[in-house]
Amino acid sequence: MSQKTKASIGGQAANSLLVQMMLSEEYCDMSFSCNGELLKVHKAVVCPQSSVIRAAMNPGFQESENSNVNMDAFTPESVRRFRQFLYTKDYDTINIHDKGAKPADNATADHNSRAASAADSTNKATSAARGSSPDGEVDHPAARDPTFRTILAHTRMNAMGDYFDIPELVKFANARINTAISKTSVDAPWVAGLPYIVEAALEIVNNGGLTELLTTAVSESLDTILTMGTLEGSPLMTPFCLELLKKCNATSQARLVTIAQQDILLSEADANCKLLADKVLVRKRRVRRSLPPPK
Repeated sequence: MSQKTKASIGGQAANSLLVQMMLSEEYCDMSFSCNGELLKVHKAVVCPQSSVIRAAMNPGFQESENSNVNMDAFTPESVRRFRQFLYTKDYDTINIHDKGAKPADNATADHNSRAASAADSTNKATSAARGSSPDGEVDHPAARDPTFRTILAHTRMNAMGDYFDIPELVKFANARINTAISKTSVDAPWVAGLPYIVEAALEIVNNGGLTELLTTAVSESLDTILTMGTLEGSPLMTPFCLELLKKCNATSQARLVTIAQQDILLSEADANCKLLADKVLVRKRRVRRSLPPPK
């Protein structure tokens, strides 16, 4: 058996073992708590991947007192996906349910409350991961669209990857966002909600290129976004910038119409030229036939 095959089998076996460890919660020696839920994890799995959590487990930090990391600043769904990624390098995006999630006991809840107060829970990355309202939900009709919810979930995972210093998670989330955007139409109804996702992305300190990715998506769907009025009152835009953007978009759309009309005219002219060329060719053939043969 080749070394490459052995490595592949070894990797699959290791991944399967980690999944079993996550699901069984055997030998867990630390936990994540989020809004009353407690998710048990293993330091040997978590700490090597996150310098932030590894540092928090050192003596002198509140988290090390009971080996618990408070994640109340994030949504429970995001924390479940976060744990899943640490063990599997992947995560579910549709309503992840975790049988391993348990209610936190009073002692843990009290400790977490004190830890949350002492921690920098106002960090912009964590607020971005939650969304635009206190319960982590975006208050906009587009938020009900599956594609919008999927991209928002990945954006929140990007925020967690940045906050806990896991570049691999940031990169993975961005790849999933790019895939989701590339599969949709530029005038799909959900794109009206893109500015809300951009707001969240801009609050992430190191989002690994997510800003550029979303900027491209917004530019390609700008006409739909402006028509739906999503940028009205958005913190992304000043009144002057919004008005300027509308005028630039109107000019761009007018030019597109002009180009389309010119394209039609050119196509018609090309067809007429071909028709005339065919007629000329036919006449030449007739003239040649009417000429006497050479002596």
